[in-house]
Amino acid sequence: MDEPLANRLKQLHENTQRFLTGYNNKEHWQALYPMACKLAEQYRILYEHCPNALLSKLTLFNPQYSYSTNLVISQCVITAGLCASQNYDKKLTELYISAALVEHICVCSQLNKLAEQSKFSANDKKIWQLRHQFAAKIMLSCGNSAAPITHILAKLNKYKQALVNTPKTMLYDGGITLVALANIIAMNITHTPAKKHISFYQALADLYLRTPNLYAQHLVKSYVADVGPFLAGSRVIYQDQSMVYLATDKQNRHILVNSENKQKLAWYRIKASLKDNPKQWKCADKKLIYSVWNSEHITINEPSSLDKPRQLIELISQIKVNQEYSFKGLNKIMGHHPEIIARVCEAVKPYNKEHQAAKDLRHSLSMVGYNNAPAIIQRVVFEQLVNSTPHPLQRFIVNRLDSLVKIMALLVAPNKQYQFEHITLPLYAYTHFMLTQCSSRLTRKVAIDEVPNKTLSAPFSAFFGVESIKNEHIESLFSQLLSDNPWANTLLQAEHTAKKQLTNKHKLWVALKVIAQQVFKPELKLTPWQQQTLSEQLELNGWNEERTFYDQLGNLQIYNNI
Repeated sequence: MDEPLANRLKQLHENTQRFLTGYNNKEHWQALYPMACKLAEQYRILYEHCPNALLSKLTLFNPQYSYSTNLVISQCVITAGLCASQNYDKKLTELYISAALVEHICVCSQLNKLAEQSKFSANDKKIWQLRHQFAAKIMLSCGNSAAPITHILAKLNKYKQALVNTPKTMLYDGGITLVALANIIAMNITHTPAKKHISFYQALADLYLRTPNLYAQHLVKSYVADVGPFLAGSRVIYQDQSMVYLATDKQNRHILVNSENKQKLAWYRIKASLKDNPKQWKCADKKLIYSVWNSEHITINEPSSLDKPRQLIELISQIKVNQEYSFKGLNKIMGHHPEIIARVCEAVKPYNKEHQAAKDLRHSLSMVGYNNAPAIIQRVVFEQLVNSTPHPLQRFIVNRLDSLVKIMALLVAPNKQYQFEHITLPLYAYTHFMLTQCSSRLTRKVAIDEVPNKTLSAPFSAFFGVESIKNEHIESLFSQLLSDNPWANTLLQAEHTAKKQLTNKHKLWVALKVIAQQVFKPELKLTPWQQQTLSEQLELNGWNEERTFYDQLGNLQIYNNI
């Protein structure tokens, strides 16, 4: 990162142009997917280090490049900004930026015609109509690793139309919504010869008012808050002179430059009300496009680590479920986490007849007993950890996790040997793993085939749309967070141990998956082995009649929230 920022910006422009022209040579197609991934990483890192440098691309149209290249650059910058406003991780951010890059790869010449208001030929119309299919085909020529991008492309046009139409069309995928929004905004703000484009904030306001989609409105609001009231590269009038706004420092002083002197930029740092014009304009001045961002006046951010998740993981690792604690010991560990103590006071409600919250930590411990407390505390911390990990499908994932926990709690309810919080802790750790390590692969579908694996039981990841995961990675996480929890090991073992070698504790996890499959994919019939395993586990855990279990399962009101 020692390379001057101006050089990195120039390289980003050149690489984007090179990527878009790669479509013209079929021999280069197999290199396009890895190139898109690398380019998406460049956009993400640059946005993290100096967001204003990239945001200025939304106001400065570089005439060295075509309309289509400027449009794609704008769309990638907007995508990076939308992801940053939601605190999405680097895998998600790079996936969505890659989709923004790939979307127009086959239609650059058609985009340029569109900007010039030139008439499409019959061939142009056909290519435009099939642009996403062509792009997906090119990406898949690089292998199945490109599948998440093609999943976005397959529905992108439908989402764009739904976002700007009055009828309320249900859009379930937040990631595709984000990519579609970035495209709509970029198309509205990118400079055209006819100058029919609109300013950045007007485009956001119009979209916010026009779209009926609540998640899209949330994205727009968050994005505006993240960008702030002024857009880098905007033209402003100060002291009757035309200047360009670049940034606002920590003392709320606006940094402006006057570029009228071709030899040297004049810099201003002022505290005054500004009226800017955040509408994209043609700028051939390379100092404004590149060089200004090398100045000592511009702050370069160091990427911040997510402190909260790390603190929660540290707290989980400090509390062991098989260790005896005193109030003094637990209070010392949790004293720096008042919000966790407050949640523990709420979590102990089921342990008293009146279902009242505890007054404080000591009261909580007295209600549940010191033996049960560590597992309850860990569950509360895990819930907070999962809830604080941003993802477009977070509400769906939390609902799915909550459903699995409720099913397991019901399954072992008659068995007085088990504490359900203790058993379900691995489910929280598993979901945390899915959110952090498989974020770009998560979907709403249940990835269980109609023809089941004859040797192994389907993994829990299938209920989050992921067919398989790397066992060594999740084993490492479990050993860090749940090293003293025997149920964690049995869950993982049940995922890669042959069916014939499974013990009853392994089969308890299998039974949970069988019930979840019945709830979330009821059209898929159970195999004889699944039915036998479920019946055995119901009986072993104290359910004398399956009908009684299913009656109570219905009372839980678990549903497939697709």
